[in-house]
Amino acid sequence: MKTRRDFLKLSLGGVSTLTLPINLFGEETSFDDYKALVVIYQAGGNDGLNMFIPSGDDPKTGYSNYANIRDTIRVQDNPLSLSVSDGKLDLSGGNPYSSNNSLEEGYTKGLYLHNSLNISTNPLMPEIAHLVNSGKVAVVANCGNLIEPATKADFKTKTKTLPPFLFAHNHQTKLAMNGEASFLNYTGWAGRLADKWIDVNGGDIYGFNIAIGRTEHLFYGDKTTPLSIRANGPTSYSHIKREMYDSMLELGSSNMYKEYYQKLQAHSFLMQDIIVDDLKNNIPIFNSLNAYGGELFSYPSATELSQKSPTSADKSMLRSLETVAKLAYIGKNRGIKRQIFFVFDGGYDTHSNQTQQHARKLRGLSLGLGDFYTALEEMGMENMVTAFNISDFGRSTGNNGDGTDHAWGGNYFALGGAVKGGLYGTLPDLTLGSDDDLYSKGRLIPTTSMTQYYNTILKWYGVDNATMQYILPELNNFNTKDLGFMS
Repeated sequence: MKTRRDFLKLSLGGVSTLTLPINLFGEETSFDDYKALVVIYQAGGNDGLNMFIPSGDDPKTGYSNYANIRDTIRVQDNPLSLSVSDGKLDLSGGNPYSSNNSLEEGYTKGLYLHNSLNISTNPLMPEIAHLVNSGKVAVVANCGNLIEPATKADFKTKTKTLPPFLFAHNHQTKLAMNGEASFLNYTGWAGRLADKWIDVNGGDIYGFNIAIGRTEHLFYGDKTTPLSIRANGPTSYSHIKREMYDSMLELGSSNMYKEYYQKLQAHSFLMQDIIVDDLKNNIPIFNSLNAYGGELFSYPSATELSQKSPTSADKSMLRSLETVAKLAYIGKNRGIKRQIFFVFDGGYDTHSNQTQQHARKLRGLSLGLGDFYTALEEMGMENMVTAFNISDFGRSTGNNGDGTDHAWGGNYFALGGAVKGGLYGTLPDLTLGSDDDLYSKGRLIPTTSMTQYYNTILKWYGVDNATMQYILPELNNFNTKDLGFMS
């Protein structure tokens, strides 16, 4: 049986309803500037240790301990250099990581060192490495779902509580999207923020939360739902007898739910028309080139990639982030003040074949984010938009043969012109069985919580203290609330 909540979640043709039309629940919030967040969800549990590799000399937290534990899937200690021209990354001469190598070979071939940071970047991510060097990327070490600061001894003696269903994909994803590690809430932190800021964009049809490709728990509030758009934009309804369908929607009904359903369908069509028109007529024309000298958001050729293997990088992030860039441009020009974009990026559950599977994901992520930041610069919006990743959890420090297993803490990142680049958080002791390893299986206890990570970004975004306590209810459990990586 359909319920009112089912109707509120109605999705038609890739576009769903946003909010109730009257503000009965939110707060009056106004801004005179535009800011957007881009949440990149690496579904499956990203291996942050092979994305940003420990590279210091410390015997516990440094490269030698990492290499010993990682063994056959370690990224080799072979420093690579980047070619930069006029401040821009230049890969037109071929990738330094992959001179006639396959992606799999390139994944572990070397690393991009970052002076004094004690971390390095995977060789398949030259675009990200350049942005780290440029101070546009902050790396947050050993972050994860954590209710309050706790040690291994605290968990052994049960004086502190573990997040529920630790290491389970669906539950840990929900907790990460809750902004609350102790409770599997129905709502997500972005949905709750939309509830509070229901009028922040003056009722614009685009609304506040926009999901690209698919939506998730993050965006559902008690009173609001997201707009959902396909990765390549919505399609037109010209293939159906639109006039006849519109006439049917105008028919009244004595059934309250049926009439409400018809109104939602009509509203969905209206949004569809506006978005299709905007993405056709009101988008930026990018003149900047990517690092290979090609058009932004185009996939480089095999020759440009210096890649001998037919296995290619995942192209989904190029498509999704191009759509986000266009929608952010449209939003700013429509007078919208605040937006959050959600980008789903699946395929990170690397129990096996990690050197190929993770390679495809990291290469695609770096290509997409490199072009995305260049597009932001061309639009003059690099200081208005911050992108950051989330995931179910990190992966085990050791390998299981040719992959890694579900774990807990991992390395995360934030990217944007307002980001103060560098390394934040505390690097963990990687030794199996150490005080940072929960069960002596390479499952790192986070030293930084997702709550602290979110608070740092949302403070820049303009969330006040009272609202922050509502959307991040565990924030007061931590003495350090702001990690300091946002200007």
